[in-house]
Amino acid sequence: DACLEWVTWSEQLRVRWVWAEWILQYAVFVGGAIVLAAASTCLVTEYAPYAAGQGIAEIKTIVSGFTMRRFLGARTLVVKSAGVALAVASGLSLGKEGTMVHIASCCCNVFTRAFASLRGNEVRRRELLSAASAAGISVAFGSPIAGVLFSLEQVSYYFTARTMWRSLFCAAAAAVTLKLFNPFRNGKLVPFQVTYDRTWDLFELWFFLAIGAAGGVVGALQNRLALFLMDYRQRTPALKSFARGEVVVAALVTAAISYPSVYLRADAVTLVSNLFTECTTSQSGVGSGLCSASDRAANVAALVITAAARVGLTAAACGLAVPGGMLLPSMATGASIGRAVGMVVQALYERHPAWRLFSACKPDVPCITPGVYALVGAASMLAATTRMTVTIVVIMFELTDALIYVLPIMLAVSASKAVADAIAKDGYFESLIHRNSYPFLPMDHDYVLRGSSDELMVRASELAV
Repeated sequence: DACLEWVTWSEQLRVRWVWAEWILQYAVFVGGAIVLAAASTCLVTEYAPYAAGQGIAEIKTIVSGFTMRRFLGARTLVVKSAGVALAVASGLSLGKEGTMVHIASCCCNVFTRAFASLRGNEVRRRELLSAASAAGISVAFGSPIAGVLFSLEQVSYYFTARTMWRSLFCAAAAAVTLKLFNPFRNGKLVPFQVTYDRTWDLFELWFFLAIGAAGGVVGALQNRLALFLMDYRQRTPALKSFARGEVVVAALVTAAISYPSVYLRADAVTLVSNLFTECTTSQSGVGSGLCSASDRAANVAALVITAAARVGLTAAACGLAVPGGMLLPSMATGASIGRAVGMVVQALYERHPAWRLFSACKPDVPCITPGVYALVGAASMLAATTRMTVTIVVIMFELTDALIYVLPIMLAVSASKAVADAIAKDGYFESLIHRNSYPFLPMDHDYVLRGSSDELMVRASELAV
């Protein structure tokens, strides 16, 4: 919804020339991005270095039994909460959704310190951390059931029945609290929660599978690029000691690239919301151009360029000394690809309605819904980057409240994961664990001890006293 009282800088300063107005808006956009990003990185580097990044890889390691002092402390909680707001507002290709898991875990750790029965019980503390992770995803996506599945599929090392109901209770309590606060003033738990009044036809499954395969390729390449840039930072002493300056330069480049494009200029939440939305005659803003038949070719090209640019910007932003995650930017990339494919299919149907491919479509009734293609693309990209499956399907189901779209999303997510696994074995979080050499043993690997125990021991006669 547009703010009717919004006044631009050019209107406030009474700038009348078109080019002067554009340059002024450009300068304000870039300057604001630099200031906000600089404030975020100063908070992190000065007060809580553990607040940088997403934190999910570290949470997985802690829940498996490792200890990271100060990673879940009160200072990290405060800096992470303030820093992620500044980092996302700066326009960096980062999202707040992934950081919610770290923030919820910090709250859990701080609260459990007040109880003597929990303070020294590491088993129960880790069970509560699993429940806190579920609450974080529940708040991030407005999906309490998906939060429980996230804790089961991604975070928890051992997931007992007791942990499950605690996770369910925490996720439900988080969702209810979010509903009571109503932060978006529209009754929705997340801004990109949508509903569709159309169904899908069987021939569209081929396009959904193609979107899933494309999302698998792009997601795996984004992970590789992000890890390559992280390794490059570590190998380059100048960049390693230039953390604050690197954030400022990244914010400058991101803002300079993003402003000329209406799709890149919009934040990831707004972009995803508009890409998911079904076309109506009453739309305005970023989404109105997506529904224009005369500008369809230009919009398709712009969405493809947006997806390519977001892959690079997201990979570069991962690893910066600011709080932020890559879940929502990855969804924005996938939604851009999916919407572009949906618009192409829609154009083919309008020009060639008599094709046998479109024989299931009814005349005088809209057959193709590009917003559904965007939804499938977002799920595919998210599955490729994180390697999650069931959690993502449930997230998309809870966002749309429509069981009818579960099957295409399931097929696209399965295709995306299969393609991504063929390119790289691990997802983004597992790759970070291996890169940082955290002591984490994946549950899906088989560990076989070869030989006998006496080969690992020293005889008593050989011991020197």
